[in-house]
Amino acid sequence: MFRPFRCPRPECPAHAQPFPGFFIRDGVYHPLCRPHPVPRFRCRVCGRGFSRQTFRADYRQKKPSINATCCDLLVACVGLRQAARVLKVARRTIERRFAWLALHATRFQANRLAGVSLAGPFQLDELESFEANRYQPVTVPILIERRTLFLIATAVGPLRRKGRMTPLQRRRRLQHEARHGRRPSHSRAAVRTILARLRPLVRPPRPLILESDEKPLYGRLGNDLFGPRFRWRRHSAAARRDRTNPLFPINHTNARLRHFLARLRRRSWCVSKKRDCLQRHLSIAALWSNFCRGITNRTHMTPAQSLGIAPRGLRIEEVLAWRADWGALSPGLLA
Repeated sequence: MFRPFRCPRPECPAHAQPFPGFFIRDGVYHPLCRPHPVPRFRCRVCGRGFSRQTFRADYRQKKPSINATCCDLLVACVGLRQAARVLKVARRTIERRFAWLALHATRFQANRLAGVSLAGPFQLDELESFEANRYQPVTVPILIERRTLFLIATAVGPLRRKGRMTPLQRRRRLQHEARHGRRPSHSRAAVRTILARLRPLVRPPRPLILESDEKPLYGRLGNDLFGPRFRWRRHSAAARRDRTNPLFPINHTNARLRHFLARLRRRSWCVSKKRDCLQRHLSIAALWSNFCRGITNRTHMTPAQSLGIAPRGLRIEEVLAWRADWGALSPGLLA
């Protein structure tokens, strides 16, 4: 039987400091989207009413039953339109649910990592994709914990198209830049953003060990952010990418992300039209990969479980059950 964790009103004293018996039961109601009745409650402190649904992540949703299946489809290399066809709903419904899943995923992982201390070492690499067309490439830096493949942070930043181009491609790039302006390179800002996520996770005086390829930018940013406790282990990017490669964990993570997300396929019409949507999709993939999927196909232990962040592997229905927008007071941390 459900018992409220606290009053859901942030302005009520019973929200931050709930006490036994702060509520009374106040009947039930029968929602259209669920087959069973939902209990109602009333706070003794503020006198406001609420229900069990107030604590749910799918609060005020008309079709909460599609959430778990929608998330499974989005990490199974299925585009938004095809997900709408499979679930027999409107494309706009999937677009709204996609934005909600990304926001919930970001909050859920932030809550779980609050107060956690990680020893590392960590691995960093940048994979490249594009938005809208190939004259608008983007960099996608990925940061993981090496032993468990826990996906700590991702970011997306614009790049200018480079590399080998035919004369026709160079002319088209000039035409594109004449129309939209020269495309900036935000690789430095994107990498700095994800490295900064390690500050609360690796506290002084513990050294921070980062493994990556030999791109000088990583060393400069690491020294700027962490000072003398930063240790940078460089490895050749030209080495064979098999299990003997020291960077196999991050290379394997990049390959898995391209396998999970249709947006990252190199030749696909599911490519992101805006890089913000790619960032949202990466957040959903990180949530599912960290808390629901085993580290390998042969084990059911998830990266979060291996790090002690989660007590066990979670089903996607559990991850999406309780709201995560109250920070450390979110009921999902107590469930």
